[in-house]
Amino acid sequence: MTADCAKLAVLIVAYRNPSDVERCLKSLARSRWTDFEVFVCENGGRAAFARLQDVLAGPGGALRRIAGAADALDMPAGRLAEVVTCRLDGGGNNVVRLGLAIDNLGYGGGVNAWLARLRDAPGWDAVLVLNPDTEIDQECLSELMARSTEGFGMIGGTLVFDDVPDRVINYGLRWSRWTGRVVAVGRNAPAGSEPSGKLLASIDAVSGACVLVTRAFVEDVGLMAEDYFLYIEDLDWGCRRGRHRIGFAGKAVIRHIGGTAIGSAVDPAKRSHLSVYLSARNGILYARRFAGWRWVCHFAVGLLFALRYLIKGSPGAARVALAGLLDGVKGKTGRPDVALGLHNADSPNSDLSNSDPWALPAPTERRGS
Repeated sequence: MTADCAKLAVLIVAYRNPSDVERCLKSLARSRWTDFEVFVCENGGRAAFARLQDVLAGPGGALRRIAGAADALDMPAGRLAEVVTCRLDGGGNNVVRLGLAIDNLGYGGGVNAWLARLRDAPGWDAVLVLNPDTEIDQECLSELMARSTEGFGMIGGTLVFDDVPDRVINYGLRWSRWTGRVVAVGRNAPAGSEPSGKLLASIDAVSGACVLVTRAFVEDVGLMAEDYFLYIEDLDWGCRRGRHRIGFAGKAVIRHIGGTAIGSAVDPAKRSHLSVYLSARNGILYARRFAGWRWVCHFAVGLLFALRYLIKGSPGAARVALAGLLDGVKGKTGRPDVALGLHNADSPNSDLSNSDPWALPAPTERRGS
């Protein structure tokens, strides 16, 4: 029998970026909300998992190992080949489980590797999906959990730029059924300003960088979609929410770096080809599922964006964007085809691992604070 889980389960998907995970965990340790456990899924293979343990549970790390952990969640099962159980240093009795994925499962798959096991376990009321390259403030978890008791099933906070924390990245996401463009609601608004009710009502989903969903939401809506591999999973989850309302906790502030594992910068000269491809392909896949015949309009808009890459001097990105659009039309899902040559030298962040043909670009290491 599985022992009771924490009231809040925090799920983090890592990919060869232990310093990001360390920084995120240290911010969790400072949280005023203390009733939580953390579940990390490392998608980057055994070497990355060993490195993750060295950084997090080594001398001066954010974690300390637990010997002889005997809960069912401490055992490898499902799509987790290995589990190491620790406690959060400075975070009381908060348990942190590090799981090694059997393969690169993508973002949704990494979330689901733990969420599928938690779904049948008692004792938790909500799940927080949190990007590793985020840092939450002390009140964030308390504010999010408070909103979850007010009848909302999917809750977000104020996502701000890590390097410009007085500016908002978004309050949530809005999707156009006609163009397929995803709008960051509240982009560049002053942090701390109060968004209007009309603006919040326009939100279709909460950004997957930090999204809290209740247990009822998971039971009714199900797991994250995995076939996108990366990008759009959050919007898909929001679109399937049914009766569950989206809530907003303005005082829950999350600093987000963004793009540390895949190079998802807007500038074509800095954006990885894998990011370009998945954005183009998944936009069409999503449109074909939720926009009906309007997906044709989305395809036309996608062509304009491919042309934009060409005009800005990145023909490789234009080629990859076009390939993504066409694969979306063909209904291709999951990990992209390595034959696309997503390691094209146009982007400094787009080199693929020689040992893993499905690898994401290796991030630049930074020490956690």
